[in-house]
Order: sequence, then C-alpha cells, then structure tokens
Amino acid sequence: MKILISATDVKTSFNEGVEYLKKLGHNVNIIDKLSEKNDKLIKDCDVLITEISALNYRQGFEIARALDEKKVVIAMEDDALNNFKDLPKNKSLATKKYNNTNVVSILEKAIKEAERKLDSKFILIISPEIDRYLEWAGQTKRMHKAQIVRNAVEQMIKKDKEYQDYIG
Repeated sequence: MKILISATDVKTSFNEGVEYLKKLGHNVNIIDKLSEKNDKLIKDCDVLITEISALNYRQGFEIARALDEKKVVIAMEDDALNNFKDLPKNKSLATKKYNNTNVVSILEKAIKEAERKLDSKFILIISPEIDRYLEWAGQTKRMHKAQIVRNAVEQMIKKDKEYQDYIG
C-alpha cells in the first residue's frame, strides 16, 4: 500500500509507528514541507496518515486535498489533545488517539481499517438495456454511470438484513 505521512512536530513514538509500517512492506513517503510535489504525492498515495498534534494550515490543506482525491485519511493525535473538533466530517476520514506506548498498535488497526475503505476496480459487462438506463440516468441526474451503480448497491447493502447480520 502507498502511504503518505504528514506531520509537523513528529514525536519519537510516532516515528516508531512509521518505521513499523515500512517493516510491514508498505511504500511510505513523508511530506516534510509545503511543496508543489505534495499534490502529486497525494494523488499517488492510497492513504494519507497525518499527525495533527500540532495541526497547521498546511496539514489542513493536505487533508482537504486528499479527501477531494477520494483518499483515505487517518488523522492521529496525542491522546492528551483535542484537535479532531477542527476536522471535517467525512466517511473517508478516521481519527485516532495514541500515546507513547500504543502508537504501533493504533497505526496497525488504522491501516487495516483503511484497507477496508479503499476502492477496488470491478469490470462489469451489462446488457444494452441496462446501458441505456445508465446513460439516461447519468444525463438526467448528472452523475457518472459508476456512481449510479455504486448508489444502487449501497442501497441494497442497507436493506439486506442477512448481510447486515453477517457483518455483525
């Protein structure tokens, strides 16, 4: 997984967590300052992990940019602070508290959660009738065909009691 790390005042314990991600085999890049290359790094990553104990405008921009690119964002802060109130509500944004003793386990759980949120590509062969409907609905509702299909499947997931029982 391509992981991008953004932090201003990085604590030793957080660095231990980042090193652990590298040992697991993840491709980890670190943003160290405001730069034009950061936009490309955000576009190319799967997950942005940002340490926001010293939250600043640059990190706010990076979080917003990553969410705009439909990336999963994990915002982490020292458990003695409360910067989460300054973050937007978004299903792709996970907030995690950590301390010196549990940063590795928190990062590990957060990465597993992020993996479940990542989109996957799926090729679907459809009949001409379904294609006509999707073309019409896309133009009428001003949505991409894929979004119409995703919405329909999400509605089915919510209504499927058997599946809801399965996921617990």
